[in-house]
Amino acid sequence: MKRKIIIGLCIISFAFLVSGAYIVYAIETSTKRLDDLIQLHQVEILREHFLIQIKNVQTDLILKDTAFSPHFDTVVKNVMNMGMFVDTCYDCHHNTEIISKLDSLKAKTGEYAKALSRVSTIRANSPRMTAERDRAFRVGEELTEQVGGMIAFTSSNLAVKTESALTGIQNTRYALYALMGFVPLFSLGFALVYIRGITGPMESLLDSTRRLKGGDLNHRIEGLRDEFGELALSVNEMAGSLKEKIEEMERARRDLATANQELKTAQEQMVRAETMAAIGTLSSGISHELTTPLSVILNMAQLTKQDALENPALLKDLEVIEYEANQAIKITRSLLGFARSTRSKTEIVNVNEVLDDLFKILQFQPKAKSIRLVKDLDENLAPVRAGVGQLRQVFLNIILNALQAMPGGGELTVSTRNRLDNHIRGIEIAITDTGVGIPKEQQKKIFQTFFTTKEEGTGLGLAISYGIIQEHNGKIEVESEVGKGTTFHIFLPAGPGLVP
Repeated sequence: MKRKIIIGLCIISFAFLVSGAYIVYAIETSTKRLDDLIQLHQVEILREHFLIQIKNVQTDLILKDTAFSPHFDTVVKNVMNMGMFVDTCYDCHHNTEIISKLDSLKAKTGEYAKALSRVSTIRANSPRMTAERDRAFRVGEELTEQVGGMIAFTSSNLAVKTESALTGIQNTRYALYALMGFVPLFSLGFALVYIRGITGPMESLLDSTRRLKGGDLNHRIEGLRDEFGELALSVNEMAGSLKEKIEEMERARRDLATANQELKTAQEQMVRAETMAAIGTLSSGISHELTTPLSVILNMAQLTKQDALENPALLKDLEVIEYEANQAIKITRSLLGFARSTRSKTEIVNVNEVLDDLFKILQFQPKAKSIRLVKDLDENLAPVRAGVGQLRQVFLNIILNALQAMPGGGELTVSTRNRLDNHIRGIEIAITDTGVGIPKEQQKKIFQTFFTTKEEGTGLGLAISYGIIQEHNGKIEVESEVGKGTTFHIFLPAGPGLVP
């Protein structure tokens, strides 16, 4: 860019130098033409003056010996002026042809002067004086004719030269006007081009830095050369490096967020597992202690009902006792099943077959009459190693909850597919309903023991299901939106040797 600026300044300086030199040359040429033209006109004036002198002498010659005869001094003066004029012509003309004409003119002038001298000095008779005067007059006429011819010839040449000189001066003036207009315009245009060559890349760089500042790190500066090209290359490299750093930071942030989420999930699972283990140990003892007394109460209530058939009020109270005793026994049995920590017998299971058997049972459920069942089972579903009864219990709990969430009817979708989770091959079972949904603040609590939103629920169904899936090294998650429905995602690993 520095080299271009120097070259541009040199070009502008050269243009001004050339134009200045031409202006000086044009002025000098025009001045010389005018000087020559003035000199030619002066010569022309001298010739005419010479002709006047001759005519004056001729007049004096005619008036000689008359009442109007001039003094001799006047005649002599006119003759001397004629001689001086011829001598001055030699100072300007150096051409051989013109010198020859001047010699002839000088000779004729000398002859005329001699003839006049004879007329003025000779004292003779009247006829001879008349003859001398006639001879001098003829010589004067010849000289007049010769000078008149020279004047006519030079006048025509002078007119041509005058017109040519004036035309040349006019053309020079036009050229000067054009040059005076062109040079500033050329310099201005040239300067604008050069300024644009500097400001254009600067504007491009400024616009690019604004875009990069705005976060458009994919933008690259192109089309610049020289120092601006090197600067653009540096900015592009900086933008690329900055983009890579930001992408690395974003990946690190995502990885950290994923790790934090996994850690949080692991902590929640650990707390839930520890809670369930503690509750299981506690519920096992409570179940054993409460089952016998509750069975006795139930039996006594049933026996007493037989003796109270005639007492409706007592019969109603006994029915309440019987109902509540059954509820208590149901809870203690659920607690006992929840407390069993021994792993059930596992086998190779095709989950699609377990679900098909479950669908046959659901046909006889009254709540399933108003539900449209959609089955999307992968025919190439990989087998898993699991307890069939435990899986059936998990699926049944979730499906029954789905039916209860759609009291006015709806659609139940059950789908299966093969899935890779954290490089672990397995299968996913998705159970989706179009029911009332679960509020967001309750979604993290539904797997907690004894948490329920149903009036007759025990809060153990999903907790037991969660424990079963954990026992199979799987995952169970929920997605729900109030008013639109709920989806349970269950992942079960295929187990060693079951998936190629």
